[in-house]
Amino acid sequence: MRNVFGPWKGRFSFATEVVTDLAERENNAYEVLLRRKWTRDEVQLTTRYDYAETNEVVTTDLVKVSGQWRRDFNKVFFGQYRPTGEWNRASRLRGMPNDYILLQQELGFGYQVLVLPSRKLRLGVSQNRFDTWNSALPERHASRAVQSLFEEAEISLPWRMSISQRGVWYPVSNQTDGWENRFDLNKKLTETLSASLRHEIRRNNPDGSAIDYTRLKLMVGLDF
Repeated sequence: MRNVFGPWKGRFSFATEVVTDLAERENNAYEVLLRRKWTRDEVQLTTRYDYAETNEVVTTDLVKVSGQWRRDFNKVFFGQYRPTGEWNRASRLRGMPNDYILLQQELGFGYQVLVLPSRKLRLGVSQNRFDTWNSALPERHASRAVQSLFEEAEISLPWRMSISQRGVWYPVSNQTDGWENRFDLNKKLTETLSASLRHEIRRNNPDGSAIDYTRLKLMVGLDF
């Protein structure tokens, strides 16, 4: 695979679960990550698909595509641009079907608090634009600009383990503040095989349509 992607590095990950007890449940998740680094720039591209059903009723059908471009101006300050697209075809809002497409664009600047070979910590502020196309009747398009604060951490551990984490806080006037967090604990099993424990949470997304969630998954990945 490295002959195909050249200087790009990445990972193909998946998680699957089939449970039969009082109900029949099936959960699947697939993700492809591509990453490339230069002296001062880093680019990441991620495509993800989550699907779940209970008793043959679809409860999750989500496609998410995201990117990141980070530019280090010097050893202290950096800027980044993060576009994200989310297509949810099994969403419900206040008990009613609420399929939506969400496009979020985040432009931010930050300060590198800690830069060590085994530990990194970054803090920053961003300007976000949310565009939502909602298929629930009446169909509508909504757009909103929101500021946010973010922090990012990367830690290398013994036994070929690592931690990556990113949290975002959206302080919104006249509305409950939104926030989200993603935590990954990764373990390299071989040069090409890895496993990760991922915890994700999102509450009160400022766009008004995207659903809240808490997810915990054990992912198996193929690195290239």
